[in-house]
Amino acid sequence: MCSPITQLTDGRWIWPTSTWRDWAGFLPNGNRMLALVSTDQGHSWDEYLDIMHSEENNLIFWESKVVEYPDGRLLAVAWCYDEATQTDLPNHYAVSDDGGNSWSEPASTQIAGQTLTPCLLEDGSLLNIYRRMDQPGLWACLSRLDDTGTWINGDQQPLWGHNMLEGITSTGENMSDNFAALKFGAPHITRLPDGELFVTFWCYEQCVSVIRWFRFQVDPEHSVQTSQSAVNC
Repeated sequence: MCSPITQLTDGRWIWPTSTWRDWAGFLPNGNRMLALVSTDQGHSWDEYLDIMHSEENNLIFWESKVVEYPDGRLLAVAWCYDEATQTDLPNHYAVSDDGGNSWSEPASTQIAGQTLTPCLLEDGSLLNIYRRMDQPGLWACLSRLDDTGTWINGDQQPLWGHNMLEGITSTGENMSDNFAALKFGAPHITRLPDGELFVTFWCYEQCVSVIRWFRFQVDPEHSVQTSQSAVNC
């Protein structure tokens, strides 16, 4: 799933999503990133968190994620699309210090990506994997939030497709054409018992649709070291 459920330490499950127009084009609550909330392990979803919204109501927040820091802070990230100009913007983020009741204003991560998946590392930094839009391929970037909640990026490193035809990205006014050119995406990150990170994503290679995976670790100097890569049809 592009927006997986996050289990919080207080027992709540939160499931990020966004508002969308009905078939007649109505959107009474505007473009918003929300998160459905369950207090009974998914049996019911009677509450929601209002996470991201732009004052001009022109920004759509797609394929969002929420991660929880050990101190209880919540971080939300999303692919950001400007409906007015019909262009992708850098991924946006927001932070909550009160369990999701209130959030900071959406701000740019300065990462030119679409679907972005963050993984919180032991030292409080973030490993982000995303479909990059200003260059071909699937990329990784190590980031962190400073004491004021400002997002700071380190180096970006390619994982797949940066020198392949299948890794080419495209964005324009016609969303149907954009998706027709889409050949990879939806990265997921899982931490393995040995501490390594297991990353999966879908892609086309030589006209075959596959699920590719990587195993790697982040070394103490904060560089991504790929140890294994494989593909499953």
